[in-house]
Amino acid sequence: MEFARQDRPGILGGRVLTGAAAFLLLFMVGGRSDESGPPSIRLTVAGPLSPAHAEAPTPATTRVETTSAVNVAGRQRMLSQRMAKAYLMLGQGVAADDARTILRESITEFESNLARLKAFQQPTPSVRSALAKLEGVWTKCKPLLAAAPSKANAVEFYDANEALQEAAHSATLAYEHVTGAPFDHLIGMAGRQHMLLQRMAKFYFYRTWGLYDASAELELHLSRARFTAELNQIENSPLASARMKAGVAQIRREWEPYQRALFANRDPAKMRGDASRVAELSERVSSTTAELVVQLMALRAPS
Repeated sequence: MEFARQDRPGILGGRVLTGAAAFLLLFMVGGRSDESGPPSIRLTVAGPLSPAHAEAPTPATTRVETTSAVNVAGRQRMLSQRMAKAYLMLGQGVAADDARTILRESITEFESNLARLKAFQQPTPSVRSALAKLEGVWTKCKPLLAAAPSKANAVEFYDANEALQEAAHSATLAYEHVTGAPFDHLIGMAGRQHMLLQRMAKFYFYRTWGLYDASAELELHLSRARFTAELNQIENSPLASARMKAGVAQIRREWEPYQRALFANRDPAKMRGDASRVAELSERVSSTTAELVVQLMALRAPS
């Protein structure tokens, strides 16, 4: 099975939350959309900023560069979760050769993207602060990825990886705030879909290792709820072209088997039996989601 390079093949199915967890999920879906708080408990969908609330950029900043920065910072969110998934796969011996390749490629791209972000104009104090935070968190996270994967190291890695995803998310929002443009927000949202697909796989592999069992299951459900809500929002956006809608339809088709595999079992022992399939499907649907981002970037580019 070869899926280290993202090629191609995710909506219904799975298990319904009950009791307190269901109440919490419904509360989050209906809550405020202020994008405050850690992403792990921020499920609501934020709307685009109006130009009146956008942060004023420096005159040297171009729209094209800012849009590119939104996309690159958004990929950092995804890569933070993809490298965590690969690290956990490697520790459990799930498609180890592919996991090793995914981890290496994700680290290389993350560092390349970080250099690109630093080379872009940093038009506002919020952007400068967010990028400095992202770089600082990465210097703490990277050595943990170099350690041999083990349960103990996976526990230590958990908080560092969550902090990395939060920092990348903050950097993405900081660039979105520069223009407040609805299309840039849509690009950021599509990039967040990419991240959520990898995030679900990460928490799946925490569960198969018997770690953070209850919280990992809740995170799986929260990420699925946000993914489906935002996919609907992208599809129903007034900015969505026929080609974009076709791209969303393809994501839905590939999301379906991925979702079934993710939520087929709750018992970690049984989940381990589906681990290789979850790993493969996460790469396939993620690749298709990346293609949607590429489409959006092409539409945003000047003619």
